[in-house]
Amino acid sequence: MRLLPSFFLVEIAKAPLPRLLIEALSSIEVETAVGRASMVRLSFDLSRDFLGDYDAVALPIFRPNTPLTIRLALGLPIPFALVNAYVTEARLLGSNDPGRSILEVVAADALGTLLGQRRAPKTWPNCPDSVVAAAIFASYGIIPDVIPTPPQRTMLDTTTTQRSSDSVYLAQLAGRNGYDLFIAPEPLSGRDMGHFRPPLTLPVPQGVLSIDFGRQTNLRSFNAYNDMQRPTSMQGFTSEPKTRAPLPYRAPIATEMPMGAEPSLLRILPPPVDRMAATDAASPQEAQSAAMAHATASSRAVNCSGEIDGIKFARALRCGETVLVRGAGRENSGLYYVDSVTHRISRDDYAQSFTGWRNAVGLTGAEIFIDPFAAIA
Repeated sequence: MRLLPSFFLVEIAKAPLPRLLIEALSSIEVETAVGRASMVRLSFDLSRDFLGDYDAVALPIFRPNTPLTIRLALGLPIPFALVNAYVTEARLLGSNDPGRSILEVVAADALGTLLGQRRAPKTWPNCPDSVVAAAIFASYGIIPDVIPTPPQRTMLDTTTTQRSSDSVYLAQLAGRNGYDLFIAPEPLSGRDMGHFRPPLTLPVPQGVLSIDFGRQTNLRSFNAYNDMQRPTSMQGFTSEPKTRAPLPYRAPIATEMPMGAEPSLLRILPPPVDRMAATDAASPQEAQSAAMAHATASSRAVNCSGEIDGIKFARALRCGETVLVRGAGRENSGLYYVDSVTHRISRDDYAQSFTGWRNAVGLTGAEIFIDPFAAIA
């Protein structure tokens, strides 16, 4: 049983949202995701003031790139940071009917705003991709959470020049290494952290989600889809930069730990084989890394979506971590990696919609369907 009430906080420009706007705020929608920018949508019910203007619009605080932070407390004394964003849009939905006019404010995190606003060319000589990612994050005051990558390009092979924005370039680096890329705040301090790392598929889940499980049910719906023809191994040849001699690359299996009893790529007999199309791989090491990333990504063939009763789950589901699902049958129950969560917050409800994936089917027998936080929910 919760000891403290649940509440949310909205901060604009590092200060609490004015009372006038808090009273007009009807709903909050926060979409967090791996591989793309997180988004925030605030909806305000508008009314006319004594001058005939819309009351909420009369406060001109929603300006371009104004910082916006959403914090959430679910029975805990400290509100945890859900997202840090920057204002990108303001939409007025006017109506002739009293009380039907709405102001929508849209904001995106640094990946969708600040990191996409610089396109000055840069060179990165002799820098592994992880060093480049850490340097880009640090230049914006974002704490890097970066797993090192091996050096794949040297000045003897090529000189790497960045011509795109930082957000686009980081996505390219993450793609060829099979890494996740996203920005999320550290829950307590609220400081943004830039994540550039492989998916954390270790069996240390952030909670247990249950469908059709009696009193412990906290899922309103759950869907799973197994694309059985998607997993593909990789095999082919690339050129050695100096001699142009053909060198093989091969990725027969995924490099991630299987999240179930049967890895997806090992279920197809005979195993399918694909090759990379023309790439800009500057070295055989880079070609091998890209092949392994492609085979690993293709093995994530089991995708899921669901809606969580946020009040019963009693915490915010976080992207970039795993969660256990039970009650979906032996083949579809087990560990899933969460890659997007949409939080819908209103004065009388809190729901979460999520998507996720896994690279195997079935239960391993090592799953522990015990949620220590459920006791206080």
